[in-house]
Amino acid sequence: MYRIIPLLVILGLLSGCGPRKMSSGEITTEKKAIESLVAEYWKSYETKNLSAVTKFFTAAGDLKFFGTDSAEVINTIAQMETQKKDDMGLLQTVKFGGMRNVSTVVANDGELGSIVCEIPVDMTVGGEQGHSLFRFAGTLRKENGEWRIVHGVVAMATVGQSSAELLAKMKAAPIKK
Repeated sequence: MYRIIPLLVILGLLSGCGPRKMSSGEITTEKKAIESLVAEYWKSYETKNLSAVTKFFTAAGDLKFFGTDSAEVINTIAQMETQKKDDMGLLQTVKFGGMRNVSTVVANDGELGSIVCEIPVDMTVGGEQGHSLFRFAGTLRKENGEWRIVHGVVAMATVGQSSAELLAKMKAAPIKK
């Protein structure tokens, strides 16, 4: 009997040393924090405040971000700053709408999160006004108690180019051989 007591104490200590699972309320709070951070990121981008924009990204060496063009592959904060300077120089005006179709996931330990969403955007480039829809996906990690974007991708959604729409066009006007 006395041999079992030390074993039970060791097992109790080991089980208490594992990662703490967050409650559903805590996870909801963290999801809202991620969504707020991403919304704040787009608002900072709108004001062309480079230092405010880059603060949302990890300072660790594992940053990976894909922009809307195949050449826009970002691995460092310096590359991110260069890309954002180029974007800000290109965009004469930019106004982001509210995020929609948002889905956010937070790991049970609250240290890793993911978000996908759409953001409507009005912009002026080369004197021409345009409207687009950005699709954003990001992986975030807690660093010093703050969420930071570690991985991300931004895509511009097309209109009239879905598989269903292209297939319907093909059926309406078959390709002649």
